[in-house]
Formats: sequence, structure tokens, C-alpha cells
Amino acid sequence: MPFQITVYEADRIIDVVYPPQPTEEDVEDYLKRIRETILRLGSPWSALVDQAQLRVMPPDMVATMANLNAFAQHHGMKRSARVVTDPSSGLRAWHMTKRAMLTIPTRTFDTREAALAWLRNPEDD
Repeated sequence: MPFQITVYEADRIIDVVYPPQPTEEDVEDYLKRIRETILRLGSPWSALVDQAQLRVMPPDMVATMANLNAFAQHHGMKRSARVVTDPSSGLRAWHMTKRAMLTIPTRTFDTREAALAWLRNPEDD
């Protein structure tokens, strides 16, 4: 199952759902599609990253996703919300954020609804 990308144009949110066990091919395809989506959408925008299904992430993928986060911030990402289901997935999300050296508001949530509500209300920072 590949990464799912949905754009909420009105809210300027890019929604990404991670697959449970992304392959190298899944990641390569995702990187191409998400970079195109980011550049097409333009600044500013927010990210909803749903990692609730993610079970296995190869160590080199953490570095790849950190680089993608840096690219995203450089190209207009103003907020990032992560959806995780357990402490280990929350730790993975934190590692990616830290490694990317993001300076934008970033939060972790248990539900997509809470994450979307936070992204739609920037005064909640």
C-alpha cells in the first residue's frame, strides 16, 4: 500500500497517510509525489501526517523523512500535526521532527480530528 496524499485546498493542508510497512519503492514514489504537491500548492500550507498505521520504519527512512521535512518547511510549511497511536510511534515522529530541525509549530495527536482542528485554528499555538 502506497502513501496516500490528499490536499484540502480551502484549508491549505496537505494530508499524508503512511502505510503500515513502507517499501523503498513506496518511499521513492512518495518523495516524488509530495515534492510536486508542495511546489504546486505554494506557500503557506500546513501538514497533517497520519502515522497511526505505521508499524515498521527502516532507520534510513528516518533520515529521508527528516530531509523531506526540511524541504517542506523551506517551501512554505507553517505547521505540522502528527497522528500517532502509541508511545513508540510518537517517539519516531519526534525523532523526525528533531532531525529536520523544524522551527515551525509541531504537535502530536491521538486522532485525525484533533490534529485537523489544531491546523485549522492557528491561534491555538
